Amino acid sequence: MSKQTIVIIGSGIAGLSAAEAARKQDPDVKIILLSEDTYLPYHRPRLPSVVMAPETIDRVFLHDQAWYDDRQFDLRLGTQVTSVDVDNQRVVLSDLSTLSYSKLILATGSESFMPPTPGNDLLGVFTLWTLDDAKAISNFIEDSKRAVVIGGGLLGLEIAYALKQRGLDTTILQRGKALLSRQLDPRASAMFEEQIARLDIKVRKEASVEEILADPKTGKVSSVRLTDGTVIATDIVLVSTGVRARVETMDGADIEIDRRFVTNNRMETNIPNVYAAGDCALMEGLWYGLWSVSTREGRVAGANAAGGNEICVIPPPPYLVNTMETRIASAGNIMAKGPDVTSQISFDETQLTYDRRNFIGDRLVGYILLGDTTPFSMLSRELQTS
Repeated sequence: MSKQTIVIIGSGIAGLSAAEAARKQDPDVKIILLSEDTYLPYHRPRLPSVVMAPETIDRVFLHDQAWYDDRQFDLRLGTQVTSVDVDNQRVVLSDLSTLSYSKLILATGSESFMPPTPGNDLLGVFTLWTLDDAKAISNFIEDSKRAVVIGGGLLGLEIAYALKQRGLDTTILQRGKALLSRQLDPRASAMFEEQIARLDIKVRKEASVEEILADPKTGKVSSVRLTDGTVIATDIVLVSTGVRARVETMDGADIEIDRRFVTNNRMETNIPNVYAAGDCALMEGLWYGLWSVSTREGRVAGANAAGGNEICVIPPPPYLVNTMETRIASAGNIMAKGPDVTSQISFDETQLTYDRRNFIGDRLVGYILLGDTTPFSMLSRELQTS
């Protein structure tokens, strides 16, 4: 029987994947999962659906309690880690109790970044990162008619769609000149914006927020003032301006950090017996912030913590979007950079479909699909083997 104990801090997909891989590697190892959340682990990308249709909340949970029991995972909800004593290999909890570990896996994830904008603490200003956030937003908008979403990334787009589906007059504020500029070329981005317009969602580009204003009578958010002086009336503000890794758990430890915990391709940090995976990890300089990547990193960290010898290889993953009643898939060199790159482009302005494939000679080096993503699997395989 194994006498090892693996402690995993975090119950997102990286932490769960680590636990599964560790159990497969060593059927007898003790596995403790520590989660700040009071809910069973859930599918974070589905949180906008809770805002849009609160009755679907049960669909966001990854597994029921029996799943964890069957695998002998000691899942401890509502448990906060305050520090890690790496010299004595102990985790210190908020109630001052400690847990000893043989191996530690940091799967602490990220948190929403709230810019230091005046008024960001007003009643009616939210971020969406936890299930409690989704429930609070869903309840608040019952008395709202207008919404402003600050940030035009994927999460901002999804929450904007959810708010519109709940009947709110919704405006997206995008700081840059185009939506999804890292995933779409200018023509595809313009067509995607047309799709958003067809849904009667407004988009203001090159828009920077100067202040969030309150109704002096109620103290609730009432409007957003932009740096150009424009004032947009609103009842709720959703801030979606990126995330920051949760690294504070290791404060005081001599662990290498480059905004995230730095690891090698075995997901090992510079501290013996300490691994990291998912949003909080920077593996050999690579970070994508994607569910699929967190899953892969978690599996490698878990297997190696339990005695395996796996290497994490992450080919450039495709970017997949299913929002605003359309689909997007893109990967590789999408902007036709370089004198040897040629492009095959077809599109339909009426149906708002776009297909771009970039080649060097006969070799596919990148693609963009908007609207009709049927060729995705074929192009993905071709790109990985070319």
